[in-house]
Amino acid sequence: MTHVWKAIKKVPFFKGLKDTEIMQVIKIADSRRYRKGEIIFRKKDIGNSFFIVKEGKVKIFTSIGGDKKKTFAFLKRGDFFGEMSLLGGRVRSASAQASEETELYVISKKNFKRLIMANPEFTLKLLQTLADRLTRADREIASMLFHNILGRLAEAVLELAKGKHTGQAKVAIDQSELAQYLGTTRVPVCRAINVLKRDGVIDYRRGELIILDHARLVSMAGSGADL
Repeated sequence: MTHVWKAIKKVPFFKGLKDTEIMQVIKIADSRRYRKGEIIFRKKDIGNSFFIVKEGKVKIFTSIGGDKKKTFAFLKRGDFFGEMSLLGGRVRSASAQASEETELYVISKKNFKRLIMANPEFTLKLLQTLADRLTRADREIASMLFHNILGRLAEAVLELAKGKHTGQAKVAIDQSELAQYLGTTRVPVCRAINVLKRDGVIDYRRGELIILDHARLVSMAGSGADL
C-alpha cells in the first residue's frame, strides 16, 4: 500500500490533495497495463471508466471517413481522460490508444461520481483541466481557419514539446502521426517540415523531431507564416 501511495503522490493531477484524499483514490482505483498500439477504448463505446496516466503515453483520436484520422492529443504522465462520457454523454466521443507501453489508473463510473461529489479539490482540478482543453480546442479551430500548414505545424510542435527544455527539445513522432495531429495528409506536412529544416528551425530524422530555434518557432506559430 505504501508503494502505491508514493506512486500516486508523484502524479501531477493529484498534487495538492490531502493524504486522506489520496488514500480514498487508492481504494477505488485499479491499475491496468497496455501494450504499445493497444486500443484502450473506441469511439461510441459505452463509457464506464475514468483514466489517469500513471506511466507512458496515450493518443486520443477519431476517424474521419475511410482511413483518415484526426489526433486530438497525446496524453502523458498525470493527464486524465474518459471523463466526458461519464459527465455528460453515454458513449465515448473519441478513441484512445496506448502510443507506448502504458500503465493507467482506472476508476469506475460509480466511484468517479462519488469522488467528484465528495472531494472539492479533485473536482476543481477536473474543471480547470477541462477549461484548459476547451481553450486549446478554440485555438486549434482558429489556427485551422486562419493559419496555413506552416503556422499550424509550428504550433503543433510547440504543443507536443510542452514541458521539455526550450533548447534542442526532442519529440518522438513520425510524419503520419504528425499529419493526423494536424488533421491533414502527409504530403503538406512533409513540405512544411522540409521548409523548417532548410531554415534551421528544426531537424527531423528517423521519427524524431528536434527543435533547433525555439524563438523562431514561436514567431512562426504566432504569425502563421506562409510556405
